[in-house]
Amino acid sequence: MLIGFNMPAVQSVALVGGAWLTADAGAALFDGKPARRSRIARTGSLSINITFAGTVVPRIVALLGLSLPPGVPVTAAGASGTTVRLPDGSVCAWLFPTGAASVSSVSVEIDTTAATVEVGEIAVLRAVDVGIADGWAVATIDTSVHTRTKGAQLNTVEGPRYRRFTGNLSARPTDVAHGAGLGGTDWDAVVLLLQGRGRGCIVPEYSRTKGGPLDPALAARSAIYGAASNTWSVENVSGRYFAGYLEFEEVPA
Repeated sequence: MLIGFNMPAVQSVALVGGAWLTADAGAALFDGKPARRSRIARTGSLSINITFAGTVVPRIVALLGLSLPPGVPVTAAGASGTTVRLPDGSVCAWLFPTGAASVSSVSVEIDTTAATVEVGEIAVLRAVDVGIADGWAVATIDTSVHTRTKGAQLNTVEGPRYRRFTGNLSARPTDVAHGAGLGGTDWDAVVLLLQGRGRGCIVPEYSRTKGGPLDPALAARSAIYGAASNTWSVENVSGRYFAGYLEFEEVPA
């Protein structure tokens, strides 16, 4: 499973081949609310150029809440992919760059002929690849409220739906849990970055497709952008090996 975290603050965002139609001028792209969209009038080959206040090694680039149809090519940070439609009807694009370079800016290019493009959220995240034990689950939570009338008829106030991941990290040695054994970070550090107001993502199917060619459609379908509702405690399971439990909830587009 790929866990994305710690997007740097955005210093500026600029359009090439387009103009903002919403007063936020792109601020809505980075507010952690994919359902709040920025609208763009496309005037040419469209790219969104993002400059960060710090640096990041981009392992995940996600575009959420898109008004585009499935199959539109998207490129960023040396990775390419296409938009996909999820079961909830929303359209997104998930890219998985493989370079190890730290960058202070990323350009997201969208190859579309649409006159107007809406984008709900762009996330450019560091990430670590961790194992998950069998038995993990993703539930769809329905916030609709059902009440009965005096005649026992059902009255429903429909609410949004979101996904909740629950699962256990598979056992790893001390250096991964406590000793910066995950490319300079470890479970302790990742937990802190996912807590509080930290936004991130998980891609449960990433590791399972990693043995062969990455299945981008399967990875995108399983990917969840949001926040950890219950971050793991690092639990000793045997000798110098540790595991942990994670709950992660989606912020829907």
